[in-house]
Amino acid sequence: MLQAFDRVASRLSRNALLLAALVVVALVGLADKLTGYELAFSLFYLAPIAATCWYAGRAAGLVLVLMSAVTWLVADLGAGHVYSSRAVLAWNGLVRLGIFLAFAQLLCALREQLELAQRLAKVDPLTGLDNRRAFVERLQYVLALAARERRPLTLAYLDVDDFKGVNDAHGHAVGDQVLRLVARTLLKSLRRTDAVGRLGGDEFALLLPDTDRTGAEHLIAKTREALYHAFRTESARPTFSIGAVTFMEPTPDAEHAVSAADALMYQVKSRGKDGIAFGQEPPA
Repeated sequence: MLQAFDRVASRLSRNALLLAALVVVALVGLADKLTGYELAFSLFYLAPIAATCWYAGRAAGLVLVLMSAVTWLVADLGAGHVYSSRAVLAWNGLVRLGIFLAFAQLLCALREQLELAQRLAKVDPLTGLDNRRAFVERLQYVLALAARERRPLTLAYLDVDDFKGVNDAHGHAVGDQVLRLVARTLLKSLRRTDAVGRLGGDEFALLLPDTDRTGAEHLIAKTREALYHAFRTESARPTFSIGAVTFMEPTPDAEHAVSAADALMYQVKSRGKDGIAFGQEPPA
């Protein structure tokens, strides 16, 4: 039941969800009026407030808080509740508004913290790039899209050569600066449709959609030159080993794609590092 509601609510636009919640509040208010002021209906106002805060955001939730407080007050008066003074009426209205507002604020804060935690779980904290989990998820989607549209795709695996030596010679702070500079340079040198991820340690991956081998050779060579240019005035000047595989018929298996690019990168390592190896599946 809750899963079905979640699927439906997640697909609605913010305005559509707010409108639906307002209709529910109006129906609750009508039921509140018809049953008289002796029966409490406060719990039923909280449900549309909760749904709006969770799926439509804080601003929409605050709109519903105000409308729920007003509806409750109107229903209370319409049911025949007579207050001894306007001060009591105002006090009760403010208390109801405060209860709804506190509930909405707590729920919105919980939702925002959950979304933040989900984002952080997919971001590499040092470089701000996608971490391995997020990159593989993105790769899986792009592979499926490329296979459906029958378009080529290139995946490159980049390793910072002798990174342990950078840490040993210059310290871990400089090592961290190297990784951050690599990340910034990769992002700047690639196209907006491309993606970059840090798969671990000193290893990065480049996802190049709609890119055949010729295009990949040009783009990766340009990116490699950009990396060397970025480090020309740095105390640490690393080299890079890169393996790139072009899938003319994209595989649906993201881990296989990563392994294929990784294997080409290790071919470069075995030949003395500081180079690029290209491959293609299926072979030309």
